[in-house]
Amino acid sequence: MKDFDIDKTWVGSVLGLLAPFITLVLYYLIKYHYMTVGRFIDYLILGDTYTSVVTLSVLANLGVFYLFLWKNKYKGARGVLLATFIWGAVIMYLKFFTTHSQ
Repeated sequence: MKDFDIDKTWVGSVLGLLAPFITLVLYYLIKYHYMTVGRFIDYLILGDTYTSVVTLSVLANLGVFYLFLWKNKYKGARGVLLATFIWGAVIMYLKFFTTHSQ
């Protein structure tokens, strides 16, 4: 069987889209494990901190990006950068086009 080459843009994109989500799940499990997931989401929305938490979760892409660069996998790093821009668009949408009412 041929070795799988991770130096592909789509591999970097998938990892770049998953890393912030995994980071957010780990944040929930470590800090707010006593809450249900729905209660945690309500807590973030009512506290108006959901954009901040998602923004900090995207910082996980730095680690993935530098891992690709360290291994000289530049196409994969390009995919992580693309995913980071997608996450940036999601954050901009959350910041400017969503409101909550108490």
